[in-house]
Amino acid sequence: MSVEARDLSGFDPEAALGKLGHYCRAAAIGGYLIDDEGAVLGLADTEGRLSASASPSDTACPCCAFLGEEEAAGEIRAQLYGAYQAERFGGKYIHLCAHSLLYLVAPVFEDGSLCAAFVGGPLLLVEPSEVLADLAATGRLPAGRQAELEAALEALPRVTPRRATSLAELLADLAAVAGGAFPTRLEAVREREEQQSRISEYIQELKGEEDLPPRYPIEKERELLSAISRADKGDSQRLLNEILGHIFFASGQNPAIIRVRALELVVLISRASLDGGADVDAIFDLGFTYLNQIQKMRSVDDIAHWLSRVMVRFSDLVFNLTDIKHADVMLKALRHINARFTEALTLDEVARTVSLSPTYFSKIWNEEMKIRFTAYLSKLRVERAKVLLRTTDTPLIEIAGILGYEDQSYFTKVFKKLVGQSPGRFRESAGRPLRNEEIHE
Repeated sequence: MSVEARDLSGFDPEAALGKLGHYCRAAAIGGYLIDDEGAVLGLADTEGRLSASASPSDTACPCCAFLGEEEAAGEIRAQLYGAYQAERFGGKYIHLCAHSLLYLVAPVFEDGSLCAAFVGGPLLLVEPSEVLADLAATGRLPAGRQAELEAALEALPRVTPRRATSLAELLADLAAVAGGAFPTRLEAVREREEQQSRISEYIQELKGEEDLPPRYPIEKERELLSAISRADKGDSQRLLNEILGHIFFASGQNPAIIRVRALELVVLISRASLDGGADVDAIFDLGFTYLNQIQKMRSVDDIAHWLSRVMVRFSDLVFNLTDIKHADVMLKALRHINARFTEALTLDEVARTVSLSPTYFSKIWNEEMKIRFTAYLSKLRVERAKVLLRTTDTPLIEIAGILGYEDQSYFTKVFKKLVGQSPGRFRESAGRPLRNEEIHE
């Protein structure tokens, strides 16, 4: 197969897809490769056969494929978000989609930046009947296509949690190799020498100044934080080298002093990443890891190179995916809502489920769903009511109670507002006989 040429900083999609094919054949699972913008570069089936993607539905789980392109596209965005989260979890990210199907995500990094991601799945952890039951509860199960969807789910590979973990570990190793995560000694030396050269040049400039010792370049620090918040890696590296040059010169190359100043810079860099929109938990988790690493460093050159890599990773978390920044939170929230929308469900309860404050959850819900929480809940309930009205003779008062409404008149009001006619008239138009209380609505 042929993969469209892309500027991925030396990353070879053809070679990566070949590796994915071997992995999928050996693991007997399907998978695909996406770039850093979510475009699908290619797919592999359970036999390792490779193909190009024509649409988001090619990579979608069976449920999303049945529900439409929008659902399938959202699933791809969730996988890309998982790639950015993966470093927090040892280079792998394992998660359930909104329909309880399992996916494995492993990021491919080139020169410290995410350039692609391997995705394995979908896989089954639960019985197909459980997936169908959850979908039916939302009223979104395609009419007359239950058997077809069930067959598609039955065809998916089944895994245990233990096997899924092993598959994710192997996929992460594959991604590391594909991204050249094991550079040659010569490449590592060249990278360090280039940074040391830049720092030395700035130190020479400082020695030529009349004002000695030179004042700390606070303006450069502010420029650095600004560059990181907008993910400008080139400008960030230049400014960091100049700041390190000042620190090295002023400290007399004392590793203990440099280590303290590096720790201060890590904290500042992490805050700048947050200002740029990076995920709070991701920044804190990586920050903890990095702060432990620096304690083991004794060479000033090692500290400089390490700090440069930290800056790149924090900058990389400031990515242009604001529409799915909270994808994992939203998927978890939607699953909870879809399972319990017939109960007296509140926004506060859902916020607790995803471990967020009600105020913050309400904010990201409105930003990403483009619909108020109560309106979304009403929409789910009305769709379920339409199914009950078309297929059963259940009295309206009972339907209202089933859907979490304590007042039948309020249920009727909500239904009429969304559908344009009363529940009784809707039932009549569906060919079901009206009950006495429906005739006088």
